[in-house]
Amino acid sequence: MKRILFTLALALMGVNTLAQTITGRLVDDGGQPVAFASVALYTETVLRTGTTSSEDGTFSIECGNGTYRLEASYVGYERLSVRCQAGDLGTLTMSALQLREVEISASRTTEEVDRYVVLPKPEEVEAAGRTLVLLDMLGLPGLKVDVALQSITVDGGLAILQIGGKEVPVARLVNLKAEQIKRVEYSNNPGIRYLDRGASGIVNIILKEREDGGSIVANGNTALTTGFVNAYLQGSYHVGKSEFALEYSLGYRNYDSVPYEMEDSYLDPMRTVTRSQRTNMPFRYTAHDLTAEYTYQHDDSTMFVAALKDNFFTKTLSAYGTMTETDRGTTITQTLERQQHRRDNLPSLDLYFTHRMPRGRKVELNVVGEYSVNRYDNTLTYSAEGFAPATYATDVDGHGYALSAEGAYSVQLGTAELRTGLQYQHNFAANDYTLNGTTTSMTKDNAYLYAELAGSLGSKVGYSLGTGAKLFNVSDGTDNPRYLRNLSSARLQWRISPQLSLTASAQYTPILPTLAALSPVFQQTDDVEGQQGNPDLKPSEQLRAGLMLRYTHPKGYYAVANTGLMHIFNTYFDGYHYDPARNLFVLSYHNADNWHVPYFQGEVGVKGLWDHLNLTLVGTYYHYVSKGPEFSHTRDNLTAAANAQFYWKGFVAGASFNLLPHYTLLAENYTRDEMNQEMYVQYRWRSLTFTAMWLCPLNPDGYRYEVQGLSAVHPFCYTHWTANNGNMVVLGLTWQMDFGRKFNKGEKTLNNGGYDNGMVR
Repeated sequence: MKRILFTLALALMGVNTLAQTITGRLVDDGGQPVAFASVALYTETVLRTGTTSSEDGTFSIECGNGTYRLEASYVGYERLSVRCQAGDLGTLTMSALQLREVEISASRTTEEVDRYVVLPKPEEVEAAGRTLVLLDMLGLPGLKVDVALQSITVDGGLAILQIGGKEVPVARLVNLKAEQIKRVEYSNNPGIRYLDRGASGIVNIILKEREDGGSIVANGNTALTTGFVNAYLQGSYHVGKSEFALEYSLGYRNYDSVPYEMEDSYLDPMRTVTRSQRTNMPFRYTAHDLTAEYTYQHDDSTMFVAALKDNFFTKTLSAYGTMTETDRGTTITQTLERQQHRRDNLPSLDLYFTHRMPRGRKVELNVVGEYSVNRYDNTLTYSAEGFAPATYATDVDGHGYALSAEGAYSVQLGTAELRTGLQYQHNFAANDYTLNGTTTSMTKDNAYLYAELAGSLGSKVGYSLGTGAKLFNVSDGTDNPRYLRNLSSARLQWRISPQLSLTASAQYTPILPTLAALSPVFQQTDDVEGQQGNPDLKPSEQLRAGLMLRYTHPKGYYAVANTGLMHIFNTYFDGYHYDPARNLFVLSYHNADNWHVPYFQGEVGVKGLWDHLNLTLVGTYYHYVSKGPEFSHTRDNLTAAANAQFYWKGFVAGASFNLLPHYTLLAENYTRDEMNQEMYVQYRWRSLTFTAMWLCPLNPDGYRYEVQGLSAVHPFCYTHWTANNGNMVVLGLTWQMDFGRKFNKGEKTLNNGGYDNGMVR
């Protein structure tokens, strides 16, 4: 009997340990409650968990044994910090700041171990109106926001966009009111979890308490001189523990001035061809995105989300021009006409579940099913006097599906957090190449197991270490290549002082070929060339390492020095070779030796100058080296850009200019990216936001894109520009209506999916 009682007592003690909480109440100097304040719990510098105070200022946070640092913050109040253990802290007083003190207080940016946490200033929120403009104003390192084209990148790569940890499309951020934001969490090193997706960073928006009732958001942007339309409509209603949402977005382009110029040669002892082409390539596309979403939040720890989505995309391209071609000494000038049409439909179902447990434990489950139907028609016709017209067509019917799943688990281990997960995707694609009577079907299985440990060493050093194993299997019914590769990441941050920090990071990732790159199907594209995948293509491995030194002055001035190296082993590229059996030059994929780029980037800026102005200037130097079996190329590039915003009450004006072009050398292609310039003004009046944008004020030719081919077999130079974007003025209007009471939506951090159609075009 004693043994039973002793065992029961131990069990009750264990339950009590698991269920410990820290509670308290926040009030101001006058004893009034501070509602909806951010309350965060830290171990040294590591953020453990967080919550918000209720209307009466009370809060409750689950914790384990040990001593913590609790921080409470809210706009207009001094940040409150106390050392504590589990129990009731009673009444805590937050002292009010004078408005002027709030405006000049540093940048309201805290640099944590693995992220930046930003509390936007009241005047920034008031002027920004919408979230995209607010992000453009924050001046976070590596974050590039294109307000006009509604895009977000981190260090030029993929940005994972989230609201409350739940991944969302950029349209959701475009149409989110800035005043709904409590804080912004940003990382330009997303860690091991998202490394497999090639992500460069994460932008996570944490919202204030939501309200029961409904919300309607409508947004439209249209150009005055050309076919350019972006539109968005969302309706949501939440009551009790449930939220229902319907969302529709439209993207439409109809460009009639898209010039294309090319000079190229095909060189082989058995056949030599030179060509000169002048073409206009007008195009039109329409993209419809529909989402129906249901969220059930049982409590603060448990949530379920079901989302049904569909995407409809159609694009038509018509090219008309002339081609002068010299083949084995005979010159012919001929007209060319290209008709291209594409239709895609991609419905999907996304199911997500998360549950938080005591002691910092959390489990997440996500399953996504996608089905794809697509049609691609491409017809190229050459006509010359005295010759019969020659037509080359590539028509493909495709269908397939993808099933993705991920499970993730995290747990608190003292001053560190362990995050683990398993991702799996099965992809099937079947394509009918109607003209040559070829039918292909390919499957891809992608499994990824990862683990990451993040924590602190003392009060000034934070770290994260992650590793993962990726098993990639492809089958086309004949060949069955299988790859097992490692992914690893490391990050070390030293907070030298409150103003100065040094961060070192490294990432190692495989780059796996697509189904199309592996497909053996041959397609003839014209009288000179064809294209074909390579089933023997081997994966590449990428190593990226860098050092970043960041200084922030309390008055808002900052400087960032960033240097590093990007290196790809066994990189693959598309190259030409002459096939005497077909008497054609064939474009196919091959493995090169390596590609590496040392770089140095410097950035200086100021936030809140004269209380209303942000300025940023950034310059980057690259040294490109590309080596293959029969080539070796080097290039140097210095690029620069400037960004500015002026804000006052409900008005904001911004400008972004590329001052020096960015050139990229990859394999044997030397590319000059578009020189972007844009200016915008925005004004808020009640529930309406008015926007005017001016694209390419200094480039009347619009976005200009140039590529030089350095291949000994197929040297070329082509220039492609979208003249419709030159001096383009876009007007926008947003309307939002909200009503109701409180609603607190939970988090989703998983996102699976990504269908690969395997189509050779």
